[in-house]
Amino acid sequence: MPVQLSLVDQPDRPSRTGCPATTPKPCHRERTGEGQEVEVGMFETMAAFMLVEHANGAMFSPPLGSAAYPRAVAPNRKPYRTKDGHLSALVYNDKQWSAFVNAVRPTWAGEQFATLQQRARQIDTVYALLGETFLERTTQDWLDLLKSLDIPAAPVRTLDELFDHPHLNEVGFFETVDSPNGPVRFPGMPAWFSRTPGRVAGPAPRLGAHTEEIMTDLGRADT
Repeated sequence: MPVQLSLVDQPDRPSRTGCPATTPKPCHRERTGEGQEVEVGMFETMAAFMLVEHANGAMFSPPLGSAAYPRAVAPNRKPYRTKDGHLSALVYNDKQWSAFVNAVRPTWAGEQFATLQQRARQIDTVYALLGETFLERTTQDWLDLLKSLDIPAAPVRTLDELFDHPHLNEVGFFETVDSPNGPVRFPGMPAWFSRTPGRVAGPAPRLGAHTEEIMTDLGRADT
């Protein structure tokens, strides 16, 4: 099964559904002695992934609304631009909102945004106003402040920055292997096993590297 899943792991990653989908399989086999076919479709996988959050009012009969989670599809729901980069922050519940407003004192703050229910009704406006405010300071300034206010936040990293990320390097996430083109630095296994840790076995084979081996296995070594 791992080989089969890896073959269909692009471009939409159905193996993320395929792995849990195979969990009932051994249970059925143990109870009945029978195996079974497991089919994981890309389209069905993505539909299930999206509709978990976005089915919304459309899942009821009759429908109570359209199929979209308003907060998630708000145009201004995105990382916030700062003076020198971008930041992801979630000023969410009333405690966090009050702490943020009292510390930052934005001119637009008022009773119309005081409760979560009030903000939810005009969430895109809230996101836009926060976006204007986050432009006023650097990313690190905001991180320091939001941490002191117990508001979740993190800097938005570029792809190049991941290769030098202190945490990833500390845990040995990247693995360097030799290849015909020189050393290549691969992303390693994101999951860790205490007794059977995974590793990058080597670079991808070059064209024709295993032709002889495969033909031998097929009994056609002289072809």
